Amino acid sequence: MHNVSFIEAQQQGFFTQEGLNVCYNQVSSSTQQFDSLLSGQYNILETTADNAVNRYVNSQIPVQIESGIDKGAGLDLIVNTANGIHSISDLKGKTVAVDAPDSGYVFAMEKILAANGLSLQNGDYSLQIIGGSLQRFQAISAGHTSTGDPVYATILGTPFSEQAHYVSTLSDVAQFSSYVAPYQGASLVTTRAYAQANPQTITNFIAAMIQGYAFAANPANQSTVIADIATVDKVSTQVATDVYHDSIQDQVRGEGALDPKGLTNTINLRQQFGGFTAPVNSKDLVKPGKNSLYDDEYWNAAVKQVAGK
Repeated sequence: MHNVSFIEAQQQGFFTQEGLNVCYNQVSSSTQQFDSLLSGQYNILETTADNAVNRYVNSQIPVQIESGIDKGAGLDLIVNTANGIHSISDLKGKTVAVDAPDSGYVFAMEKILAANGLSLQNGDYSLQIIGGSLQRFQAISAGHTSTGDPVYATILGTPFSEQAHYVSTLSDVAQFSSYVAPYQGASLVTTRAYAQANPQTITNFIAAMIQGYAFAANPANQSTVIADIATVDKVSTQVATDVYHDSIQDQVRGEGALDPKGLTNTINLRQQFGGFTAPVNSKDLVKPGKNSLYDDEYWNAAVKQVAGK
C-alpha cells in the first residue's frame, strides 16, 4: 500500500512540483512486481529491501536500491484466534501465509518463530503461498482462502497490521522490531539501467518523497496527514492515526532514509535462514556504488535539490 511519504508527495503536489506525473499501481505479489519491473511495465518499485537483495545476489539481476522508505513500519505477526491460534506456540504443525517462499517477510517471520522454538527447516510449520499483503490480510481476516483452506497466521506491515487490530478474530502476537532492529524494510528499487538512463527522474522522485516525509513529520500537519491516510488507504480515522504513529512517530521502525546497518541486518537475516545460494559478505554488499546493490548518488542529489529550494 501507499507509504505516508508517498501519500503526501501526491496530496501536497510535490511530485508535480518536481515535474513528475506518478501513476500508482498495486501489485498482487512480489513475484509479479519484479516481473513487471523487468518487463518495463513499472519504472520504480516500493518493495522490501530483501526482495531486491534476493534478486541481485541469487539471480544476478541488475536491480538496485535507490533509497530507503521505512525500517519495517508496523511489521507484526498476526494470528487468527477463530482458527485456534492464540500464541506463537499454537502454530506448531500449522501453515503460515506468505507472499512467496523466498520473499523478504518470510525471513522476518522465520526469525520470530525460531526465537519461540519453531523451525521451518525442522518441519514445525509450513508455508502457505497466498500473495501480497492485501491478499494475505483479506485471507486471514476471513480465516480461510478462496478454496476454503484455513489461514492461521501471517506477517503484515502498515496499514494492514493496524487494520488487523480492529478485527475481533485477529490477534497481534509479535512485533518484528523486538527481534531485529534496525531493519531495512520498504525501499525504492529500480533496474540499474533505468536509473542510469534517467538519473534526474530518480532524483526528482526521491526529492518529492523527502518533501512528503518532511510535511508528514511536521506536527502542525498531523490532522491533515491522518485525514489523507484515511482517504487514500480507505481506512478509518483510528486506523489512519495508528498508521501515522507507526510510520512517522515510531523512530525504530518508521519511515526515513536508508539505514546501512539496517540493510546489513536484512542481508544477515536472509543468510541466517539459508536464503542465499552461496555465502555473502553483508558489509561488502551494502557499500554504495553505481553498479552495486545500493546506489546513494540519487538520494544525495535529492537532498541537495530539496535543500536548495
